[in-house]
Formats: sequence, C-alpha cells, structure tokens
Amino acid sequence: MKLLILGSNGQVGHCLAEQAESKGFDFSATNSSQLDITDFQKVRQTVESVNPTIVINATAYTNVEKAEDEPEKAFEVNSDSVGNLARICSQKNIPLIHISTDYVFDGTREGYYKETDTVNPINAYGRSKLAGETAVAENTDKYVILRTSWVFGRHGKNFVKTMLNLFRSRDELTVINDQIGGPTFAGDIASAILKIAEVLDDTPDFSEWGIFNFSGKEDVSWYEFAKSIYESSRKEQLITKDVSIRPIPASMFKTKAARPLNSKLDLSRIKSVFNISASDWKSEIDNNIEYYLQ
Repeated sequence: MKLLILGSNGQVGHCLAEQAESKGFDFSATNSSQLDITDFQKVRQTVESVNPTIVINATAYTNVEKAEDEPEKAFEVNSDSVGNLARICSQKNIPLIHISTDYVFDGTREGYYKETDTVNPINAYGRSKLAGETAVAENTDKYVILRTSWVFGRHGKNFVKTMLNLFRSRDELTVINDQIGGPTFAGDIASAILKIAEVLDDTPDFSEWGIFNFSGKEDVSWYEFAKSIYESSRKEQLITKDVSIRPIPASMFKTKAARPLNSKLDLSRIKSVFNISASDWKSEIDNNIEYYLQ
C-alpha cells in the first residue's frame, strides 16, 4: 500500500501524516504551500509522480463564516478541485478517501442522521461540501466519503483551544446549548481513515463503496462540550480561576452562517463494514488537555 495524503497541514491531515509515519506506511504527504489543490494540472502531476495505491483527500475550505462572503472560493476548493481529483483517481483506478461534514444536513430531524437521509445544507460551506460529495460520486466509482463533525485536534484552530483561551481571559462567557453533535478528535479520524485504507488495500473485491458517518460519542451541546473542557482544564490546573459558563440558545448568538441544531450521526454502517467504533472525545479531553493550551 502506498498512500498520497493531500492537505497535511490541516487538523486531520497533520494527524494522518504523523500516524502514517509512526506505522511505517509508505506514503507521501503534501500541504497547501506545496500543492494548491485548485491547480488541476499540478494535482495530476503529483498523483502521477507519487503513483499511490490510495489517495486520501484532507484538503478543505473550512471557514464556515467566511464562506458566506466568498462562496466561489469555498466551491472551488471543496467541489471543483475534488471533482478533478476524483476524475484523476478514476482514470488511474485509484480508490479515493475524502472527508466531508455533518453540515450537509439541515439539522431539523430528530434522532440520528444515517448516510441515506435527505441532505439539505443551510449554509455556503455545507453546500460546497455537498457539491464535493456529488463531484466524487459522479467522477469515480471507487470512493469512501467520511462525514464527520465538530472536529478538534492538537494542531490548528478549533473549539477546544478557543475555549481554553477564553477561560484564561474572561470570568464569564456564554455558549450555545441547543446545537447537538458529536465532537470528534482529529487523531481518531486519521486512525479511522488509515484503517479504511488498510481494508481497501487488503480487499481487492471490496464493494461497499460510498458514504460513511464517523463522529464522537457521546453527543453533547456546545455548552456541555465547553463545560467538559473547563472541568478537565481545572483538574489539570491549566485554568486556576473560576469561570462562569452560561448556556444560551443559538438564536441569541448572531452569525453569518446558520448551523444545524442536530448534528447527531448514526455510526452503524462504519461499524458494520470496517469495524470502526465512535471516537472517544472525552478520553482525549480528559487525558491530553494540556496539548491544547496555546
């Protein structure tokens, strides 16, 4: 197995490169400064030069708020470039693993979203990611799309680091309590992807192509997630002062981009096909919170 990892400077891509190296895998990794994913010709040249057996796309335009102001850029990165990559993979008969998001759903249903449930993104970022999923499916048959949610990791910007910085600088803050989802550790996403890659490599007649959900359990609100981060940071004495965290509805927190109220993902398919269980986000927060304090 030889992997080509695109987007190694992102939260998940960074973990993918680290874990691939630690496992002794044969791989090449490119970051955004080394390869502009929107440069179609250079992407083709990179795939041809590396000649991988599996391509993992961890590139993405992820600024949900900014996407409202520059949707063309979001679609260029999250859809147009992904379609180009899928065509290249199809022409060379290379399986493609691509990362998507819970934001393809509108969050209005009760219970857990299955991969087959109706998609209806409510912001530009979600629409661009859904367009990327469609571009993959229309341009190659051998693909795994991994929909995940509320990603956080030790590398890059995320909710955990933002909360820790706020705990240090404020005595009181408000956090949304009516958006529910599964926080997902980037390292666990990387582990899941590499396991999927191994299965694809070991199974020449693999036929369960398509979309898979992967997220953390238990599902919580942003407020509950923030409380957990605070409790862990106090326990480790990273935060030594009292901070009041108050819950508020999303309607009181004005943003350009609307967010789904329900982002809970059903994980039964990824468990059935790949024997991959939910990410244990609480363990990462409880045991490694010191890595997130900037």
